[in-house]
Parts: sequence; structure tokens; C-alpha cells
Amino acid sequence: MFLVIYVEISKDDNKYIYVLVGKNIKKIRKKHNLTQVELADLISYNEGTIANIENNSYQTFSLEFLYIISKKLNVSMKEFFENIDD
Repeated sequence: MFLVIYVEISKDDNKYIYVLVGKNIKKIRKKHNLTQVELADLISYNEGTIANIENNSYQTFSLEFLYIISKKLNVSMKEFFENIDD
């Protein structure tokens, strides 16, 4: 059983970038008709890591992580940062 705690982060908070990128990872994953498990297997990461990033309960992740996803799904790195100013 997992306990997931959601924390509301303001756009003024420096950690907001992680919220935005997490939402975009989820959008990109769904656009490719992948489950969290399938994406995790594809990029050789743990399913829990994907879930935590998408649900804003992961503190940080690397550019390498994004780069791996972009290469495996053939998407531009800039797609992870869409709507940054909304």
C-alpha cells in the first residue's frame, strides 16, 4: 500500500518546474498509449518513479531522465517544458 501526499505548489515556487514537467511527461506518455509500467520498462526505470514524478510527489529528477524519455519516445526535449509561462 502506498500513501501519496499531494502538495500544492505555487507557480512562484522554484519547484513548480517539476510539477509542470511531471504533467507533461504524463501527457506525452498517454499520447503514446503507454501505461506507467510500460514507460518504466521502456526507459529502465522503476514504475514508482514514473508515478511519483507524474503526481508531483518526487522532489527532483535529472535532465538525463528527460533525455532518455525523449529518445525512446522520439519527442523533443522542449515538449517537457510546454506551457511553462501559463
